[in-house]
Amino acid sequence: MQNIESSDPLPPAAVPTVNQDTIHYSEATAGREPRRRWSGVLLGLGAGVLLTLVGTQLLGGRETAPSDTTEAPPAVATQTVTVAAVTPATVADTLAINGSVQATDLLTIAPQASGLQIRQILVREGDAVSAGQAIATLDDATLQADLRQAQAQLSVSQAQVTQRRAALAQAQASLTEAQATLARNQTLADRGAISQQELGSLRTQTVTAQESISLSRAEVESAEAGVRSQQAVIDRLQTQLTQTTVRAPVSGTVAERLATVGDVSATGSPIVTLIQNNQLKLAAEVPQAQLDRVAIGAPVTITSNADGRLQLQGTVQSIDPVVDAATRVATVNVSLPPSDLLRPGIFLRGEITTSSRQGLTIPATALQPQPDGNTQVFVLGEGNVVTARTVDLGNRIAASGDQAARVEILQGLQSGEQVVTSGVGFLQDGDVVTVVE
Repeated sequence: MQNIESSDPLPPAAVPTVNQDTIHYSEATAGREPRRRWSGVLLGLGAGVLLTLVGTQLLGGRETAPSDTTEAPPAVATQTVTVAAVTPATVADTLAINGSVQATDLLTIAPQASGLQIRQILVREGDAVSAGQAIATLDDATLQADLRQAQAQLSVSQAQVTQRRAALAQAQASLTEAQATLARNQTLADRGAISQQELGSLRTQTVTAQESISLSRAEVESAEAGVRSQQAVIDRLQTQLTQTTVRAPVSGTVAERLATVGDVSATGSPIVTLIQNNQLKLAAEVPQAQLDRVAIGAPVTITSNADGRLQLQGTVQSIDPVVDAATRVATVNVSLPPSDLLRPGIFLRGEITTSSRQGLTIPATALQPQPDGNTQVFVLGEGNVVTARTVDLGNRIAASGDQAARVEILQGLQSGEQVVTSGVGFLQDGDVVTVVE
């Protein structure tokens, strides 16, 4: 036992750890209990060997685990998308209106000649007409007969004038002869060659000749007046004949045909109604409380729920001065540009621009509505990784020509950032995408 104690100590790796607070050795106890100490050393050594064998057996045949420092495989793009930049744009505040299309100036075209039968109507609804174009013709047979009769009567009156002028010339000649006879006999009477009674008779003849001239002149004037009267009748009939062709006073579009062939014309009965210069307007009702937002000349975007092709730009033309006492609304008249799609009476919607400001906009196709009522977009980041981001929306800018519809972003995006505009419904936050033009 003494030899064992004096031998070299065991290697540190083979000595089990012993809690020195629990087991205390002193030189005195070491000498008295050598057997107990040796037993503990052997037990510790055996336990270490046993654990080593078990660990080797359990790990045998297994491959070494991959190192934590092994690089992850590169991300693969899940979808091909297009993107657009967040850009500043002018955003308008608008007031929604709706109303019916009306003619700005609706003219009723009635014949000027009355009592004549309508022979032809040369236009139909929707036809475009120019100023002076024939719209309808009336039966002019009666007027033609009256004209011929008036022309014959004119000839008679003109003949009467000729006769009266001849009678006047004869009366003038008689007066001249009577005056000459009176002058000769006056000389004879002064010499006593003739009596004063004969001289008085010659003077009476001279006065009578003078009166005949005055009468003849009056008859000539009467005959001439008859000629002028007949000429006036002829002029009136000729005017009425020109009026048997009803013409458009201005250019425009036929809105409605009110008469038919065979009707008798009357000055108060229109044949057609005409939209002057094809000018239409939108008569929209605006509540009294919002009238202060409407300004004359403000631009108006016009659309139709029934016809998607109808997208026009109008202008506030006027505001009716009277507010309806029952409904407290006023009529705002919006002038409309010419369009083959417009018809009086159709229903249209509009948005009056009340003010404008600068804001950030993105294409409306980039929006992805969420079940909770929010709206999100996918923002393109480094490595073509998209990030879902919730945004606050402002006004919507309608599509115009080649420009697609856009929407104002009040919060959530910065100018210059790029958002996905196609395939947003198939993306998730963190997806890697391939961007195409």
